[in-house]
Amino acid sequence: MSERGRVLFWRLLILVVLIGAWEWLTGIKAISKTPGLYWIDPFFISRPSMILRRFAYLAGGEARLSIWAMALSTVQSTLWGFVVGVSTGFAAGLVLGRNDRLARVFEPYFIAFNSLPRIALVPLITMIFGFGLLAKIVLAWTIVFFIVFFNTFQGARSVDADLIHSARFLGASQRQIMRTVVVPSTLAWAFASMTPSISFALIGVVVGEFLGGESGGGLGYLIIQSLGTLNAADMMVALLTLGVIGIVMALGIRQVERRLLRWRPEYRQGA
Repeated sequence: MSERGRVLFWRLLILVVLIGAWEWLTGIKAISKTPGLYWIDPFFISRPSMILRRFAYLAGGEARLSIWAMALSTVQSTLWGFVVGVSTGFAAGLVLGRNDRLARVFEPYFIAFNSLPRIALVPLITMIFGFGLLAKIVLAWTIVFFIVFFNTFQGARSVDADLIHSARFLGASQRQIMRTVVVPSTLAWAFASMTPSISFALIGVVVGEFLGGESGGGLGYLIIQSLGTLNAADMMVALLTLGVIGIVMALGIRQVERRLLRWRPEYRQGA
């Protein structure tokens, strides 16, 4: 068995064991009566069999709210916030990273804004943009922008000076140096921040959906609605769906990274 096959085998085995233990333990009423283990109860964490039935109901078209429509709303907002945050964060980090004067001027403003808890910005964002798609995108952007910006900024300042001098010696213009030396070197730093960025973008969108109610749509609304009705099965459906979405998005980013950074030795070896 190949190394990839062994890793996949252990992942599936761990998943099966966890699901089996979850189903078995929540079926033993005596456990929930044990001090400190009261939460091992279907009322709090549901059971895999109950979750599967609720997922089938929410996905089958019979429910008022479709799990597919809610998931699509969350994914759409997340991708928009991620794309806008990455593009603006990368551009700002690249410009300030290559310009010391601009960096010194704007550094305190970036640090101050990044220090603000994003949850504290939700009321302001809601007042300005309402509860719809745009508000969720803006909230995700406020998170992703700074993650990508600071990585890109550090990457732009860490470009090998010898490479730049060599390019100048060969007659490259400033624009050519930026395109062929600075940007490729900085991309590696930017991509290092993209996997956590997509996860944080998803978190930001869900927080926006918490407060947006039904008008905000998405899986965050399903979680809040489940809390209001004390429906653990629906809540777990939403949480597990978010987990799957996060994994798929992270894997997608890794594939894009492999394609754009094929010139790096580690990707050449793995190709």
